[in-house]
Amino acid sequence: MLSLFREQEVPMGREFALTRARELLVSSLNKGIIPRWEDFFQELPTLNEAEDLEAIKNNFMKLVHWEFLQDILERPGTEYFFHGPECSQVLNYSGKKQKIEVPLTIEDWQLWLEIISIHFKQNWNVEQPFASFYGELFGRQFRLTLVHWSTSPNKSSKLVLRSLAAKPHALNSFGETEALEKLVSEKKNMLIAGSTGSGKTSLLTSLLNLIPEDEHLVILEDTYEILSPHPHQTRFLAGKSQETSLKAYLSYSLRLSPDRIILGEMRSHEVTPFLMAMNTGHKGLMGTIHASSAVDALHRVALLFSLYSGEANLSFEKVMELICRNLETVVFMENKKVKEVIKILGSEKGVPFFEVIKEGNQEINLF
Repeated sequence: MLSLFREQEVPMGREFALTRARELLVSSLNKGIIPRWEDFFQELPTLNEAEDLEAIKNNFMKLVHWEFLQDILERPGTEYFFHGPECSQVLNYSGKKQKIEVPLTIEDWQLWLEIISIHFKQNWNVEQPFASFYGELFGRQFRLTLVHWSTSPNKSSKLVLRSLAAKPHALNSFGETEALEKLVSEKKNMLIAGSTGSGKTSLLTSLLNLIPEDEHLVILEDTYEILSPHPHQTRFLAGKSQETSLKAYLSYSLRLSPDRIILGEMRSHEVTPFLMAMNTGHKGLMGTIHASSAVDALHRVALLFSLYSGEANLSFEKVMELICRNLETVVFMENKKVKEVIKILGSEKGVPFFEVIKEGNQEINLF
């Protein structure tokens, strides 16, 4: 149905028409609707020139269909950082950042990110300013992270795309990994530690390929990143409520008779059921954690347990004893390579004892 604008037949200049078109688009987005061009066109006022309509259509297609993004993603990279139209970067496979330009105005920048959030059905606004989720873009898989303008003094929203591998990396791409193959086959309880982008999740995904297909895996994540080809797997993707948290799902998973529990990342309340599962005899548990070394990972787990377990009367010494009695191995990643692997022997007065299985390119067979 034609709108009142067309019935009035009021010709408009290009700048005013673009502004009115943007207002119409904002109105649709506020209703959670990404309009089709055919419907959007019917709502447009009458324009002075055909070129004005073409300009509006080009802008609409750019915002809604993201053709410029396809061109950007053709540049090989592991992460894409969108800080603003003139301040964006791609991190290439060699670890170097290169500047990229996004052909949007400041006004259209926010509209584009709003459209992305609606397209992927994310609640992203002043009250929920942070969203991290899985998505497919032009045949590639990504973890998308949106940060709302309300969190920033310069009032600019941001987008980060982290590329996810279409298939697991070959295990030998992480360096000499014979020791790791043995750890997996013997169902050692293992944590993979490292900084952001060090290759923790990539290694974890590759190690899952070593697990026999007849084993039942329970995989728990807050964002879909772990690839697993296993036919016998149960996956949980955490939500924002307590009932759908990683902690809740970890507790549920113990009732599913898992052969192994795989935790995408340990960072808060889930530390308690993860350690308790080990303490009750479950083997082959694997997960990742942010830490600056293999030993630091143990202290990090102890800190998380102290903060989130609710066991205020449990001393740090006892917490470390619990960790070192149940966690058997820590793998430390750096620059997509296995830098260190330690075998945990125990602890005394809060100090962990361990032996080095691998350091640098050297492997020591201790198991």
